Amino acid sequence: MSSSSQSSKLNTRKVLSEDNWTKLNAVLQPLLLTDEIIDKIRAAFSDQMHLANSTDENVRKTSDHLMMNTFIRELLDGTEQGDFLGLDLGGTNFRVVLVRFKDGVADTVTQYYNLTDETLSGPAAGVFDFIAESIQDFLVKQGLDKSEQKIPLGFTFSFPSTQLALNKSILLTWTKTFKCPDGVGEDPVAMLEAAIERKTKNLPVDIVVVMSDTVSTLMAGNYLDKKCRVGLILGTGCNAAFVENISDIDKWTGDYNDPKHVIVNVELGSTGDNGCMDFCRSEYEKEVDQFSNHPGSFTFEKSFSGMYLGELVRLVLVRLIKDGTLFNGKAEKLIEGRWKFTTSHVTDIESDAGESQENTKNVLKKFGLDSGVTDEDIAIVREVCEFISRRGAHIIAAGMSVLINYIRLPEVTIGIDGSLYEKHPKFHDSMMEIFERFSPNTKVKMILAKDGSGQGAAFAAVSALRQLAKGIRCS
Repeated sequence: MSSSSQSSKLNTRKVLSEDNWTKLNAVLQPLLLTDEIIDKIRAAFSDQMHLANSTDENVRKTSDHLMMNTFIRELLDGTEQGDFLGLDLGGTNFRVVLVRFKDGVADTVTQYYNLTDETLSGPAAGVFDFIAESIQDFLVKQGLDKSEQKIPLGFTFSFPSTQLALNKSILLTWTKTFKCPDGVGEDPVAMLEAAIERKTKNLPVDIVVVMSDTVSTLMAGNYLDKKCRVGLILGTGCNAAFVENISDIDKWTGDYNDPKHVIVNVELGSTGDNGCMDFCRSEYEKEVDQFSNHPGSFTFEKSFSGMYLGELVRLVLVRLIKDGTLFNGKAEKLIEGRWKFTTSHVTDIESDAGESQENTKNVLKKFGLDSGVTDEDIAIVREVCEFISRRGAHIIAAGMSVLINYIRLPEVTIGIDGSLYEKHPKFHDSMMEIFERFSPNTKVKMILAKDGSGQGAAFAAVSALRQLAKGIRCS
């Protein structure tokens, strides 16, 4: 009964009565992702990429993807030398990273700094002033504040932006905990440079590249594995970047010299906002969207990402409770607790191995479901968690298989960061099922590039310097 016609690895059928098995099937069967549906998802994803790559701006506007040129063309090759800085800004905590390369081997020092609520809601200049002072504090501690040579710095700026050059972008909107009344429409690199001039004059840094966390994750993955050509964020939200062949980019305006590829930031979380994925959206995904903070947007993410996976599972469980299949029709906290059943709960339940019920029972206790819970109830909960998780993994992997096939290499590694991929015990294997069937000509490997966006920013600074030295166009 599991998605993409794969049989369940649980023994649910043996535990359930004929009646409950039939009822469970009736709820899950409409959610099945057949190979035909997976192919349609892949085709829709590919269509959005083609539209976003068009030379016609009006055509590009019809796409749910951005397919943004990052201007990063050089990857790591194992010969790197010297000191590089990485800055990772994407939440209340941000980090400054020093990477010291010797013969391609990186020695990394990281320090975290905290932005206050007052700073997060004040003028943007206050945010960048604090960052500049934090960089100075870090350099003093590392004995580099008096460096005679400027240290190249890569800046991971994890907010929706339009990339204009290797070290220039335009902020489209603040997200997460940032509520600054200004800064939108400005260049974060220019804002940081102004703060350095204002607060820490003569700070020996040179901001040579700005990027999203997905791009820096790809760079971190490329350090771990030189065959890494895809970066994927798979946590609360989702995005991907990949190394695309310049010959496949219709809107390319740069040169065609070596290297004949460039990292492209897909911005895929909104795939389906224009309706292209309506054919596979279930009633549960539509309800998640209706009650989310951003109805009508980030449609793709709402099928699998960490922000939404738990709620998807809860809605299916509520359906089974209301028809009397589960918990004898009584489970008020689950029925009324919108957003209370989280992806962490799903991950805990999915961590029960074999016949074990311990984690599942512990999760159910948190919802007042202790006494009276039967083996059938537990089997149904486990089946729904596995089914919805696997379905989600297949959806994101379907999109990734399109990128893999675009790259056209015999072996491709995907560098992944994010709590969903890291903590869910079955997501990796479920994604691999899709790659084996839909990217048969490429040996796909997935690796965890944990917290890669700080280190990856420093690695991108290496790329930027190499490109400048070679005269590769960077804007």
